[in-house]
Amino acid sequence: MPSIKSTNPDARVIQGPSLDNGYQHGIDRGASNVPVAFQVTSPFDSRKSLLPHALVMHVNPNNLGINYSKRVETIQTLGGFVEQHWPESLSDVSGSGSTGAFMNIYTGLATSTRQRTIAWDRFQDLYDLYRNNGCIYNPSGRIVLRGNVMMMFDRGVYLGYFTSFSKEETAETPYSFNLTWNFKIEQELVKVPFPRNPNTNINPFG
Repeated sequence: MPSIKSTNPDARVIQGPSLDNGYQHGIDRGASNVPVAFQVTSPFDSRKSLLPHALVMHVNPNNLGINYSKRVETIQTLGGFVEQHWPESLSDVSGSGSTGAFMNIYTGLATSTRQRTIAWDRFQDLYDLYRNNGCIYNPSGRIVLRGNVMMMFDRGVYLGYFTSFSKEETAETPYSFNLTWNFKIEQELVKVPFPRNPNTNINPFG
């Protein structure tokens, strides 16, 4: 896999597949603000990264929350109601925010030429990640193997997949998109305790 240089200074170039996720978490650097970043992992080994560097969001979400839910099944019998308690359902992370401003270096804020801006490229990267969702397709467009999307933020490192993604363009923000998305967690690789400990090593591969 050829090396591709990232525009984000926190993203390290790697040769994939690799046991390096191509990204140094903010807690390891002692940073107070931790960007949200994504990777794609191998279908054969969920701890092997495939992208040459992590996809760091251009603008961090305005809102980010983890939703937990219990699975309780109530059955009516002749003797009364019986409750069956199952393991918890898969948790999900919901986020909302905006892209960066569509700023063209030649014309300034742009609408008709926004496809030529860095903010558009970073939005397209995130959208493509949602569309592919860690899957590998054959030439006819059918899924043949399913990998995982790795999500990294200040609460830890998680494996899963996107369940929804939407963008909205409004008159109030004509030079950016408002984004909302939902990420289903299948596996917790690292869970950072709260409050955050700057000495916590969250590297899922080491």
